Parts: sequence; structure tokens; C-alpha cells
Amino acid sequence: MASIKRLDTTSRKGFRIRFYVDQIQREIYLKGLSRATERVASNVARYCDDLAQARANNVAASAETIAWVSSTDGSIRDKLVEWGLADPVNPKLSLNEGRQLDAFLTAYIDGRADAKPSTRTNYKQTQRLLVEHFGGNKVLRTITQADADRWVRFMAAKKLADATISKHGKRAKTMFQHAVRDRLLTSNPFSDIKGGSESNPDRQHFVDLKTANKVMAACPDADWKLIFALTRFGGLRCPCEVVGLKWSHVDWENNRLLIDASKTARRFCPIFPEIGEALLESKRVARPGAIYCVEKYRDRRANLRTQFNRILERAGVPIWPKLFVNLRSTRRTELQDKFPDHVVNKWLGHSSKVAEKHYLQVTESHLQQAREFRSLAGSLTTTAHEVAGVGTETTKPSNLLGLVSVRKLVLPYVMTPTGVEPVLPP
Repeated sequence: MASIKRLDTTSRKGFRIRFYVDQIQREIYLKGLSRATERVASNVARYCDDLAQARANNVAASAETIAWVSSTDGSIRDKLVEWGLADPVNPKLSLNEGRQLDAFLTAYIDGRADAKPSTRTNYKQTQRLLVEHFGGNKVLRTITQADADRWVRFMAAKKLADATISKHGKRAKTMFQHAVRDRLLTSNPFSDIKGGSESNPDRQHFVDLKTANKVMAACPDADWKLIFALTRFGGLRCPCEVVGLKWSHVDWENNRLLIDASKTARRFCPIFPEIGEALLESKRVARPGAIYCVEKYRDRRANLRTQFNRILERAGVPIWPKLFVNLRSTRRTELQDKFPDHVVNKWLGHSSKVAEKHYLQVTESHLQQAREFRSLAGSLTTTAHEVAGVGTETTKPSNLLGLVSVRKLVLPYVMTPTGVEPVLPP
């Protein structure tokens, strides 16, 4: 246990705190004899004893003790670091990027050299919302879990979709967890934010073949026809997978495309007839020695959505939400009805879980099929009525004749409890 001694001598007037670390006696001196200093000395002794016990037992100290250590500086912090009871003070704490919200977020995003430009753009959107709510000069350590909850409500008041709020919450949690790892914070105020569903069924739209044909006819050139065909009929991600497709990736002999995407592993996708026609037209007008299948719009990929909106207006079709994502979603839904699940996963480069969450749709065609569907159970029920002598206008399917005869044999008998032999009628 740590001990506290009041010193009132000519050379020292204050409180001496002694405790053991790895069986070596350590000492901290606090100058002053006031009651406030005595209370501080009592707390310091308690925290130091907790740190020493945690080190001896190779466990983490209490959250309160860790918070106290993070708040220390000067000679006390230097001694704790020397004795192995605390980590060195991060020099960033003396800079804005380690103290203020906007500077910290900017430094984090700029330091993510491993992230794609689109990912950094998404983080900047989250930064904008955080700064808009808290202010750019907000001190990181003053942000509480209640503040994080209020930020979520702030986004909801801006009429952001639940899926969008969930994405921003996860990004904020990631960025502040980096602050914890960097010892700028002792805890993550966004750790308890619940991540809701990131899918939004209200923004799903099925682009049927009639609409697709109108759009294809309105495309201004071969490149745009290929962009639309690869997205709508190949389910490729646009723009990354579409503009990244090379002529060397087109395997005409085996009728397939090699998709070499950074987001997923290399995969193959069939050259569906609609894609084949667009590829042939694009190949016919391509310049000699062209490397990429889509060359004209590679440097303007950020403007593809704007150009696509104009094409839809020219085609006379309504502009649907999530322009390119819903083309991929449409193709996933179509292929799901024709091919095994694992096959479509390989072609489109995502899992069944992701497909169910973000891509698969229930269409009018499904509802129409349900209205025309005659289940086996329904047929057997009709047969039972006929066997019982109940009139019906429903015609028995010919392929159920064997089942009908079995049904006629078993229906007149009553099932008896287990262990009791049935009595057959004479």
C-alpha cells in the first residue's frame, strides 16, 4: 500500500508519497501543506498504488486511473514513464492535430495513404458533419458519449437516411479509435453508437429491359453504350471496374471478362450477349493500340453521373436513385433467378450476405409469378377434397396421379397413437 507522510521541515514542506514498483521503493513529493494538497496527495497515492498493483499482476489499471495518468504531465508524468507505469506523452498533444477536432480529422484523413480517393472523400464528408455540429476548435478530450448521441440526433434532424447516418457513425468511431490508439484520448466517445442497417430499400430501383433498351439507344457513342452494358448486364462496379477494363482482359475464345479490381480479388464474368454487342462496336471504333475498353471518359469518371442524368433525360425515362448501384442491383436480381447463388457471387464479386443486404430486390415479375404459382400443397388439398367427395372445379395435374392414388388409399384410415395397432376395416 502507498504511504503518505506530511513533511514540515526547513527544507521540505509538503507531502511525500511512497510505494513499491517491482519491489523497489519509489517516491513522489508534492509541495504545499494545504488541505487541497493533502487531498491531491491522497488521490495520487491511490492511483500510484493501483498502477503498481496492475503492473505486478500484469493486468490493466482501472479506467479512472488510466484517465488520471493521461491527464498528468511534467515531473510526475516523467517519473511514471521512467518506472514503467505510464506511456510517454504524445508530442501531438501540444499541437492542434492532437487537441482540436478539425485539425485532428484532417491529419488522420491526409495520413490514410492506404485508402482509395473515394474512401478519403467519404471520411471528409463525415468530418464536415462533425465540424458543423461541434465546431472545428472543439477540444477532443471534451467530447463525451452524450455529445456523440447528440451528433447522431443532429444528423437525423437534417433528414439524412438511416443508412447514411450509420455509415457516418462507423467512420467517426474509426477515426476516434485512432485517437485512442495514438494516446490522444483514453476512451472513444463514439464506441457505443449503434451501427444500424446501411441498406435503404426505399432507394432501390429495378431497371427493366424496356427501360434499358431506351437508355442504350440514347447513349451518345460506343463508349457510353459499353459503360451502360457492362454495368446493367455485367453487374460491374462503376466507375472503377468499368473504366479499368482492358482489351487484354477480354477473352473472346472463352467468352468471359477478367475483372481485375482493387476492391475484390480477380474474377471472371461472362460476356453476356448485350455486353458482346457493345464490345464489338467499341472495338470497331477504338483507336489502334488502345489499352482500355473505355478510353474517352477515363479522365472524367467523376462526371459520369452528371452525363448519365442527361442520357436518361434524353431517353425519356425517370432518373432513378443510386444510378449505377441500381444497375448492378438489377443484374444481381436477374441472375439470382437463373443461376446458383455461389456462381453469381463469383461473377459479380460479392457474398450472398452482401447481395441480400444491398442488391437483391423483389420485383413485379416475382409478384406476377406468385399469382400464377400452383403449389404442390394446393394440389394435394384439392385431391383430398375430391377423395372425400367434395365437388371442385380444379383439374388435377397429370403428374400427380401417383400421389392421388396414394392419397385415396390412406385418407379413409385414422392415425392411431404410437404403440396401438390400427384396426383395419372389414
